[in-house]
Amino acid sequence: MKIKGLIIGFTAVLLAIYGLGFAYISQTGLGAIDVIQVNNTVKTIEKQLTAESEGLARTGAMDGLSYNLVFETDENYNAAVFEAIKNRQTMVDLTVPGLSDGAASRGKVLFVNPENEIKEKLLALLTLLVLGILALVYVTLGMVYVWVLRPFAVMQQFAGKIADGDLEFRLPMDRGNYFGAFTESFDLMREELKKARQGEYLANISKKELVAELSHDIKTPVATIKAICELLQAKLGQTITTQTSAGNTAIKESIEKIAVINTRADTIDALISNLFQATLEELEMLKVTVSEQPSTIITRMFGDINHYGKIRFQNAIPECLIRCDPLRLSQVIDNVISNSCKYADTFIDVRFCIDQSEKFLAITIRDYGPGFETDEGPLLCEKFFRGSGETIQNTPGSGLGLYLARQFMEAMAGRLDCHNNNGFVAELHIKLAGTPKQHC
Repeated sequence: MKIKGLIIGFTAVLLAIYGLGFAYISQTGLGAIDVIQVNNTVKTIEKQLTAESEGLARTGAMDGLSYNLVFETDENYNAAVFEAIKNRQTMVDLTVPGLSDGAASRGKVLFVNPENEIKEKLLALLTLLVLGILALVYVTLGMVYVWVLRPFAVMQQFAGKIADGDLEFRLPMDRGNYFGAFTESFDLMREELKKARQGEYLANISKKELVAELSHDIKTPVATIKAICELLQAKLGQTITTQTSAGNTAIKESIEKIAVINTRADTIDALISNLFQATLEELEMLKVTVSEQPSTIITRMFGDINHYGKIRFQNAIPECLIRCDPLRLSQVIDNVISNSCKYADTFIDVRFCIDQSEKFLAITIRDYGPGFETDEGPLLCEKFFRGSGETIQNTPGSGLGLYLARQFMEAMAGRLDCHNNNGFVAELHIKLAGTPKQHC
């Protein structure tokens, strides 16, 4: 039951008790007057009045009875008598014999009804009792609310915040109430949950980085295996006609085994691509650690993926310091070159240039394939987008290469621009870390 309901219930019960007590006291006859005492008191007053006709006190008390005197000559005589009748007071005629005017009565003695006094005292006592009980109940309920109900309400709000995932909501500490230990324990639980969530987040980040690094590391040797397999198949195919029949049979068996290896390499490459696609949202949060590196590391990156000897350098790379993440930059170059190899299958020209105005090292990578449709240019680096050309649609891929390349370049404070110019052209702009020794 809520605190408001408790207050209303207690109030109704106490008011009912008060009403019953009031009705009982009002209907009960208390304090009846002794007739003998009344007669003795009246006789005594008459004697005093006979002895002292003037200056007699109008009110007094005798033998425990309080009285009032009213005389017929008083202006308010009738009103006093009517009021006494209304209050059910005892009235006795006051007679004094031997008066000069021969009157047998001069007024009345009005005795104060002790029943009224007792009722007034009992009603006052009952009122004080009820008010005291009400005050005690309200104070008790207020203490219960402050010490018990309000902490529970705060804990309920705290539980709702935690359930919604808001681990920054702190539970107010109040060591003065009985639930101080509970609130402290709940706040400690919040801190532990926060630490656990932070640890889970860091573990997920590490997992994502591991997936990206392993994917990159696996793709490079797989591409090397495929290139070696194709090279061996070509060379063994040329030697078949120069060998004996038995030798040709052995060579054909070797070619078949090499084809199996090549097929398995294709399977591994497809699985890696699927892994990229399944963890794309995680890859968006991959950590990029930028540091100063010599520009000569870029030549090595191109050399690592030049399996077919189709990359042609148009000029030497300028010697300078660049700001990049070597792992991420290697992935960018790998993705761009892989796209040109898959969709163009032509020579790939690479040119280096220093952009002094914007402080960038520009790398232009150009193939001589069909390029992309002009209206598809804005979507080229979007997630999962693949061009509508027949060559592209018939080539395996997930549409993530250029998307990831752009994400990594922007994280390194650089950019990736793509356009058509007698083939597909990709321009990598890498931030310079110092003044280059030479220009374009």
